[in-house]
Amino acid sequence: MGFSLMFMRVHDDDLVDADRVGLADFLVREGLVLPDESGELSRRSDGGALAFDGHLTDLQLDGLSQEEPVTGRIDHAALGPEEVEFIFGLCVAGKMMVINPQGSPMYIVPAETHAPEEVPDPDGTVWVGTPAELAQALGVSFGDFSSLRDRVVGYSGPDAGGEPAR
Repeated sequence: MGFSLMFMRVHDDDLVDADRVGLADFLVREGLVLPDESGELSRRSDGGALAFDGHLTDLQLDGLSQEEPVTGRIDHAALGPEEVEFIFGLCVAGKMMVINPQGSPMYIVPAETHAPEEVPDPDGTVWVGTPAELAQALGVSFGDFSSLRDRVVGYSGPDAGGEPAR
């Protein structure tokens, strides 16, 4: 099970292209490359996989040379500080919003990358100005998700010493 997020630029209900130049500049600043069309980012310095807060990530970004609109996603977000800061920066650079399929809020607009008239559901959208605000906006959904995940996999919490519930 993973807490998934999608990153895309929309106008009403239509998917439109992200800012490819902004994304390319962001990747250079972060020392990252998209070596192939797999969508997996790697470090320019040594080709190593992208990691946040000491853990590898499955965050992916469409190739910037594809004809279709560029989008991104992460299927197993942990929402640690490094990861949230990166997601915020990526979305700002690409003028994308965060779409949270787990629930409320479903749409999160970082740094005014979308105007209210561009989003599918302005009343169900949260606008955030910093990575900390993004983390806070996702926190409730992530907390609910973590509780569900723990129940499904049988984890009963820290008092159980990391052992599955019996």
